[in-house]
Amino acid sequence: MIDLNHCQKVFCQYVNQYDKSIGLIQLKIVHTFKVVEICKELCSWLKLNEEETSIALLISLLHDLGRFEQYRLYQSFEDYKTIDHALLSSYLLFEEGMIRWFIEEDDYDEIIKISIEQHNKYRIDENIDKRTLLFVHLIRDADKLDNFRVKESESIETLFNISLEELQSETISEDVYQQFMNNELIYAPIRNTHLDMWISYIAFIYDLYFKESVFYIDKNNWIERSFSRIKPIEKDKYDQLKNNMKKYVKERIGSED
Repeated sequence: MIDLNHCQKVFCQYVNQYDKSIGLIQLKIVHTFKVVEICKELCSWLKLNEEETSIALLISLLHDLGRFEQYRLYQSFEDYKTIDHALLSSYLLFEEGMIRWFIEEDDYDEIIKISIEQHNKYRIDENIDKRTLLFVHLIRDADKLDNFRVKESESIETLFNISLEELQSETISEDVYQQFMNNELIYAPIRNTHLDMWISYIAFIYDLYFKESVFYIDKNNWIERSFSRIKPIEKDKYDQLKNNMKKYVKERIGSED
C-alpha cells in the first residue's frame, strides 16, 4: 500500500536541505506538486483504480528528484551540458536506496524505475510491457502539461538567461520549423536559438499520448497563451506554426480513439 501523505512529507523533508531562495530550486518544487495534481486529474479522466492512481501519483512525486542534486552539482538544469536528470533520479532512488524512504514494499519498483527513466526521453524505449507503458505515458503527459504553466509564469530571464527583446530578435531555424510543421516533437540537438527552444516547448503538444491531455491544452487555451507571450521579428513564420498547432489540436480532439 502506498501512503501518499507519508511520501509527500518525505519529499518535503528531502528538498528542505536545498536552498529554496534559489528560483530554480523553488521552481522544481512547485513543478513537482503541480505534476502530481495534473496526473491525478488524468487518472480520474481515465477512470484508473485506486492502486493505479497511487502508483502514478508516486511516480509524479519522484520523477524530478534528481533535479535538486543536479543543480547543487552543476548550477544548471541543462541535461545535455550536465547529466540526465531522469537517470540521476533513478540512481538516487534505486542505487542509493532512497525509494525505501517512500515505500517499504518493492512490488512497484520496476514500474517506478522505468517510468522515471523514460519520462524525459525523446522517444520511449521499445519492449516496455503494456502495464508499465500506462505509467510511462501518464508521467510524460503530466510533466509536459505543467511545462506550459512554468513557461508562462517564469520570467524570460530565468528561463533563458537573456532578455525578452533578445529572444524576440532571434530567428527560427529551418529544421525546427520543418519538424514543427510536420507535427513532430523537436529533437533538442537541432535547436540553434533560444527561440527554437521556446518553440520546442510548445511542440510538446505533439508528443501528448492521451486525448484527455490534448483536451487539457484546449481547455486552458495553452496554444494561444504560449504563442502570444513572444512576438518575434519572424511574425509570419511564427504565425504559421501557431495555425498548424491549432489545426493539429482541433483534429486530435475531434478524432475518435
